[in-house]
Amino acid sequence: MKEDKKKEKEQVNETEPIVEEYQPEEEKKVDKSAEYLEMAQRLQADFENFRRRAGEQIIKAREDGKISMIEVFLPCLDMFGTAKKSIKDESTLQGVEMIENKILETLKSLGVKKIHSIGEIYDPNFHEAITVMRNENYENDIILEEFQAGYTYNDKVIRYAKVIVNKKED
Repeated sequence: MKEDKKKEKEQVNETEPIVEEYQPEEEKKVDKSAEYLEMAQRLQADFENFRRRAGEQIIKAREDGKISMIEVFLPCLDMFGTAKKSIKDESTLQGVEMIENKILETLKSLGVKKIHSIGEIYDPNFHEAITVMRNENYENDIILEEFQAGYTYNDKVIRYAKVIVNKKED
């Protein structure tokens, strides 16, 4: 008898989940439809986010490429200063200066600007002090000489100006 009761209880317990799972066909279709709609909306949002991120990455890669190219090119531009010091012929000097100015003009059109240093107040955001000198004719932290020109690209420093700064005795 106990076994019969156990079997009856098991049969009743087995039928309970079936009763709970039963839904009319139309409710199942509505639930599936809502589920598919939600999935499609999620996929669409994921795709839009992917497109936005991909576009941002492309723009950043282009900017990084430009900066890398400019950084490689700057030492070549520095050589103009060295060359100008050694040129004695006035017409040759003018020709070299014209080329240098054209290159600087082209870089400016790309968003590159030279950091002006000599006579300016030392700013660690734009300048790198390589040494200090004492000159009583100038105030403290005035840049006396520029060892290497610095440049910015779209207001971001791509090379700090290497400068000599004035320090009066304290």
